[in-house]
Amino acid sequence: MKTTEVTTDYGHTSRLADQAAAGAYLFAEHTIDAGHATPFRSHTRDHRSFVVIAGRVRLETPRGDGETESRTFGYLEGWHALPGCVYRIAGVDAEPAILIEAGSVLGETTEVTDSELRAVTCSCPDISDYTVNKPWGSEVWYTRGLPDVPYALKRIRMTEGHQSSLQSHQYKLETNYVIEGEATVLSGATAPEDLNAMIDLGSLTTTVHRPRSGWTNPSGELHRVIARTDYTSIEISTPELDDVIRWQDDTGRGHGQIDSEHAGGRS
Repeated sequence: MKTTEVTTDYGHTSRLADQAAAGAYLFAEHTIDAGHATPFRSHTRDHRSFVVIAGRVRLETPRGDGETESRTFGYLEGWHALPGCVYRIAGVDAEPAILIEAGSVLGETTEVTDSELRAVTCSCPDISDYTVNKPWGSEVWYTRGLPDVPYALKRIRMTEGHQSSLQSHQYKLETNYVIEGEATVLSGATAPEDLNAMIDLGSLTTTVHRPRSGWTNPSGELHRVIARTDYTSIEISTPELDDVIRWQDDTGRGHGQIDSEHAGGRS
């Protein structure tokens, strides 16, 4: 899944979403070396979300007088950079930090000079902790409550021995990246038009994914995830979160969003 790493002034970066997701969203992994920082940057038209998956980083944002405010984020913590916000990310510890960047791809990323910082004041809200309980584990909807955000970002946790429904999406496109544990993924066949059709699981391709690897499911593709161990992934998708057709499900759930799973959700 990961493309060739590109060396940067602060470490290196890799694109995570494959060609199937080109133009739908940005999904990348950044390594921030100790003692290094990105330039101050801004996305005039785009939302961006960041989640730390190793080490710690310092987020710096301008306060309008040439000085900056800073916050530190550790494992599975993160923030959103809203359109027009200016920010810089720095490594904190002696070891490199690794973080995921997800977001829209509507416009350009621009670097902001020190002199321009005096005209800017902005803050970056934390990612949401809105939790959805699942028969196989849980999801945290990081982008819950963001206005007009054209993508969805989740943390998915599945317990060993459990599996998702065999499902497809009419419109939604999604990419998963494993952070902890191992998962078997069944995929590779197009869902039939007949919703009552029987699915031959033997017709699907089986792949195993371990930390720092992942996959993309285009719309219309049958897929299922099976937890070989307890596993955690981060998933970015297009925003149609209720677009789920369940062909097989261990607990008999129907299509679409299951409202009872959101009973304990919080934002």
